[in-house]
Parts: sequence; structure tokens; C-alpha cells
Amino acid sequence: MKKLLAAILVFSGIFMCVGTADAQVRKGSTMVISGQGWYGYDIEQLHPNQTTFGYMTYDLGLGFQTGPESGNPYAQQFGFPIISIGMSVARMSHFQFSDQTRFPDLYSLYGSFERSLLRTRYLSLGYVFDFGGTSNPGKYDPVQNPGNNWLSAPFMAYFGVGAVAKLHIGKRWEIGADFMFRHYSNGRLALPNEAINALGGGIFARYRLSDYEYEKYKGKPQKSTDFKKGMQYMITLGGAVHTCQAEWNVFAYEDHLSDNPVSKNPTKEEAASLKAHPKFSLSFDALYRYSLRYATGLGVDMFYSSNMKELEAADRILYGDAAVDASPGYSPISIGLAVVQEVYWKNFAVHVAIGAYPYRHKGVNDKELNKKLDDRERGWHYEKAGVRYYFPKLGDTYVGFAIKSHSIKAEYLEFSIGIRL
Repeated sequence: MKKLLAAILVFSGIFMCVGTADAQVRKGSTMVISGQGWYGYDIEQLHPNQTTFGYMTYDLGLGFQTGPESGNPYAQQFGFPIISIGMSVARMSHFQFSDQTRFPDLYSLYGSFERSLLRTRYLSLGYVFDFGGTSNPGKYDPVQNPGNNWLSAPFMAYFGVGAVAKLHIGKRWEIGADFMFRHYSNGRLALPNEAINALGGGIFARYRLSDYEYEKYKGKPQKSTDFKKGMQYMITLGGAVHTCQAEWNVFAYEDHLSDNPVSKNPTKEEAASLKAHPKFSLSFDALYRYSLRYATGLGVDMFYSSNMKELEAADRILYGDAAVDASPGYSPISIGLAVVQEVYWKNFAVHVAIGAYPYRHKGVNDKELNKKLDDRERGWHYEKAGVRYYFPKLGDTYVGFAIKSHSIKAEYLEFSIGIRL
């Protein structure tokens, strides 16, 4: 309880500072304060000893909604969304297990983007995106808490997406409900990392610091002329650390060469010996910006992995010498081709890429055995999703943060710098 109260006080202070600054610099915006109770259900159910799968999350948020009088073309194009900073406490300590497994509560700080697609005087329907970071106070321990194999790093990424319906009560209050998918993952900063995927719904109440007037917001968005159509080219350098699934599987399974490897808990010494390896990427993107909000194009990605010797050694244990010798080999360089999409709000952008590898040699690619070992790193396609902030006064340089994954299972969390030409 003391941790919960401390977290609420700290984040409330952050909200107040952000809100005060925002109110001073933004014209034509309405500050909004919200609170929510959300019930989630663990849809993975990966733990045989888990007996309950539901948990509550409590959210607080502080943000703003920019109105038509602000003259903000992005707000007008997006239907005047609500952009806020939120904090949440996910009460996963309430999960119950038939053994001694214990889970902690998770504390998250995130940005939220809520847009109404249908708005009337009394009702709004739309969608919401959340993206941020999570503090995990209860890590995996192979001796004291071996069942907690979801969470093995003190920092995790949080992502949420869902549908929202809300009623306008008077001129300042709103009550609503949402149905969301929520995901927590450490991005392979450490293993194990089964991650947490949940579906659920919540009820929230929201208060505006100024009156809601439906007449100001009705009407379809008008096309904006505040941008130039044309090609734009990006060069991006990224860096990350990554814990290899194959190296972990050497410790996490017995009878590696059999058709049905048996899972086991690594010893504390084995878990501690697992290293996080640096990874780097260099990307070249060519996008056509055809509207204020969107740009679409193609990209070429070059990835460098520093753990090929370790991967080969692990494969010889997992698959045997004959399979390794017959494999395409172990190249630290991989090349990918991707379809790229960016969505803009002023200098802020959401960046998404879906790609395939025309060149990638990562040793043995036994699909059936990889599936049994839950190793998705050797597939032929990948995904990247993240955020960027552009600095026009610095020659359109930018910094970014993204998650790279294979079949929606994270490979690493990447920080990047780049320039837009």
C-alpha cells in the first residue's frame, strides 16, 4: 500500500507540472483529467500452475484537447483528439498459483492518443493508443521465484490499443468505457520474457477544465495545405542490446536433440551467465508524403548481430553438429526490405515497418523444433514499430525508440538517431 501511495504522489506531481506548463503555452486547448478502473484477462495462460487469470488496473491521466480556435491543422485533421500522459498500477500480484510463484504489481507511465471517429452532442465513438514504459519491482529468480518467467528485467515496454465509447454529461463531465488489448514486454533485455498479453475493458470518468461545445467540433476534417507533397529520405542508425533465445534454451531445456525437449528451470549460475549482446542497424527509407498526416514508402535495413559465435555454439547443443554443418552458416549481417509508414503530429511521428529478409544466415532453421523451443528469431519476416521526434532547427535530425519483433515476439528495444533529407 505504501508503494502504491508513493507512486500516486510522484506521478500526480508529474501530471501537475505537465498540466501547468501545457496550460501556459497552448491556446485554444482544454485540459482534461481522467480516472479509470480496467479489468484485464491473461489470454496467453502459459503457466500450468496459474489458477486465476484476471486482474485490475487503475489509471490516472492528465492531458489536453485542442479545439478549432487553436488553428492547429493537425488537430483538425485528426478530429481534435485528446492527448494525455497517464500512469497505471496493474494489480498482477492478485494472480494466484498452485505453487509458490509470485507476481508483482506493475507501474507504468505512458502517452495516450484518443480520437473520436463519430461525435454527437451526447455520444462519441473512437479509438485509443497507449505507448510507454513500465517499472517491474519483482524479477524472475530461478531459485526463489522460478514461476515468474514473464518478468526478468526491471524495465518493460507497455503498449495498448482499443475502442472507446463515451457520454457527455453536462458541459464538463464525460463517462465512458473501452475495450483494449494491453501488452507488456522487456524487449529481450533479459530472458525469460514470455511477456504479458491481456484483453479487457474499463470504465472511466473525465473532467474538462472548460465547457464542451459540440458545435465547435462537428463537421468533416478539411484538407490541409500546411505541408509540401513530395519525397523524403531518411538515414537512421540504431543500437540495442539483445538476449539470445537459443543461448537461453541450452539451459531451459533437456533432451535437446529429441523430438520433445523437456523444459526445466535454469540454475541461478546458468541464468546469470547469459549475456546481453549489442546489436546495430542502418536503415535507408524513401517515403512519399501525400498528406499532412501520412507518408508511405520503402526501406532497406542492414542489421548487425555480435553473437554469431555464441549462437553457433548453442545450435551445436540444440540441433547437433550435422545440422549446424549443413546450415547456411552464421553471418553477423542481415539485410531486410520493408514497407514503411509514418503518421505525424507536428514534429512527432509514429514509425512502422513490415519487412522480409532477402539475405539472412542465422544457422539452423528447423521450424518444427524452433516452434517447440519458442524460438521465432529465424523467420523470414520482421516488424518494427516505434516513435520519432524531428528537430527542424537541427536540419531535420531526429531521435527515436522502436521495438523490433518476429511474429509479434520482441527481438530488442532499439534507440536511434537519424536525419531526414
